[in-house]
Formats: sequence, structure tokens, C-alpha cells
Amino acid sequence: MCEGANDVLVVKSIVRQLVPDHVITKVRQLGGVNRLLKEADRHARILNAKGYFVIAIYDEADDKDENLILESESRGLIFVPARRKIEAWLLADDDAVKRASGLAFRGPFPTDRIEDPKAVLLHHFYRAVRERKRSYIFKERDFFKAILLNWNLERARRKNISLNVLYESINRIRRA
Repeated sequence: MCEGANDVLVVKSIVRQLVPDHVITKVRQLGGVNRLLKEADRHARILNAKGYFVIAIYDEADDKDENLILESESRGLIFVPARRKIEAWLLADDDAVKRASGLAFRGPFPTDRIEDPKAVLLHHFYRAVRERKRSYIFKERDFFKAILLNWNLERARRKNISLNVLYESINRIRRA
């Protein structure tokens, strides 16, 4: 489960790269961090009863109710924050960013350290358009899609701590 439409793109890419094809997965957008936190617990109880594991991904920088997270985690729901914003996960694969934008992205790494990864991502792509490296990309969603064409979880997790936490959490569940 995740917050928004752009987050769904990233989470689906992670699932494709990490979870075997024979495992049934579903990525659900719940729209906004507070709705995610309130509804994830209800969805998790239903899915846990059917034998599913539930992971909720949210942008750490968003305003949220920390008590809801603590209460839900004790009942079988794993919350994984994208440090600052999920855009930091995209920026962590500098090779994919370069292929998508035509410009090298030089960090800082780990990308969890970026104060406002969304602003950095937008600036990087607007610069690529200004410098005529790319002319076909106009919207934030286009930036996400362009990066995800070549985005590699293994490369990205080495340069982003919170993404690596998600990777390790999924692997613990897979081994259980």
C-alpha cells in the first residue's frame, strides 16, 4: 500500500524486481498519508487473516500520526518510510536518472540526505529540458516513468538507506 499514483509506479517496479512471478501481489494506492495510515490497519487485518503480508510505504516528510504507525505495526502491518520522499529512491539509481534525463546526477549519496528530493528531481529534469537534453518530458509523472524504464533496485538500494530497509523487510518476509 502506498499514498499516491507516482508512488504506485515506484512500488510496482520494486515488486517486479524483488518478488517472484508466482507470488500474488497487489499494489494499492490509498491517497495521502493520513488515509493510508487509517485504512492500512483495516486492510491489513483482512489480508493477514487470509495469509497475506502487508507493507505500507509512505513519505517520511509528510505530516502523519506516529501513534497510528506504532499501534498498527504491533498488529502485523509493516510500515516502511521513504526517507524524506519517495523521489529519493528514484534518485538513488544515478545511472537510471542519467539515462532518463541525459544529465549526470551526482548526489549527494545516500539520497536519504537530500532535504527535498522532489525539488531536486524536478530541478534536474527541468534543467535537462532547458539544456535540450530531453524535450519530451513535461510532467512529474513523466520523470518517474522515464527513470523507471532503467531503474534497478539493486543499484538504488546501495545508495539509499530507507530503500534498503524496505528491501531487507521484504526479504525477511520471503524467507519466513
